[in-house]
Amino acid sequence: MTSPRTRVLFALMAIVALLAALAAVACGGDDDDTGKQQADDGHDHQEFKLGDLTIVDPWVRTTTNNVTAAYMTIKSKGAADTLVSASSPIAGMVQLHEVITEGSSSKMQEKPGGFPVPASGAVELKPGGYHIMLMDLKQQPKEGEKVELTLKFEKAGEIKITAPVKTAAGSGPDMDHNAQGSSSGMGGMASPTAGSGR
Repeated sequence: MTSPRTRVLFALMAIVALLAALAAVACGGDDDDTGKQQADDGHDHQEFKLGDLTIVDPWVRTTTNNVTAAYMTIKSKGAADTLVSASSPIAGMVQLHEVITEGSSSKMQEKPGGFPVPASGAVELKPGGYHIMLMDLKQQPKEGEKVELTLKFEKAGEIKITAPVKTAAGSGPDMDHNAQGSSSGMGGMASPTAGSGR
């Protein structure tokens, strides 16, 4: 016969195993291919699905000018694709840009052919690299707002997403070209400030 202490120990082990199983089931639910936005309460984590593509954590930076930029990660679990264009109701013109470093300076230019998304891989749109440039703004996006974007892919087609507006962390003087009245500094801005969900 087992002692009361042994029975309590077995009961505790059973409870721990049950809790572990429940946690595994809950985590497994994150991979559910619903084709819709997924967000965790209290966090800005977002995913938008279009076929084999997943757009992860899009965001738009605040600005006091008539230009701003949108960033995100685009993942493919299948064939390669290309983001060929984008649009937004808050912008008169939207272009896909890249930042080119030449010596000690960098410049921004439109990316010919768009942003390639590798097969079973990802492309990251981030400050200082690929980004979606929103120009001729009809309104200046403010922190806490959401901006609607339409992304057009060569193979997968179009998807509408919403991206939260965030303030970028401070950037060094070599990154901020706004004093020259140029939009070229937007792509080199830093990532969102800590606590903004990224």
